[in-house]
Amino acid sequence: MRRQVGLLLLSALFATLSLADPSKTPTHARSHGNPLSGVVVRVDAAGKTFAVRTSSGMETTLVRTNATRVQGDGLKPGDRVSVRWLEKDGKKIATSVRVESAASAAAVTPTASAGSR
Repeated sequence: MRRQVGLLLLSALFATLSLADPSKTPTHARSHGNPLSGVVVRVDAAGKTFAVRTSSGMETTLVRTNATRVQGDGLKPGDRVSVRWLEKDGKKIATSVRVESAASAAAVTPTASAGSR
């Protein structure tokens, strides 16, 4: 009797595994988010979105949530940022944002002096 119950449970397990939807299994390892660095070009506080332009000129719009961690001052156009984001439901959700103000970013950026021509 125990053997029959064991075989029944084992066959039920195999049947369940074979019916599992393979599209629900992740195809890649989980990460802490995709990196993105650039300059904030647009902030929509009402829509909780902001856009970042990278050094290559690509512009990416991200969504802020209540869980988004922002380090530094609030987001403003002109701020240099480093963002980590995840894609969910076709949207790029910012998980963390590190802000460097426009003034300090300009101070760090090297410029050519007048005597170097």
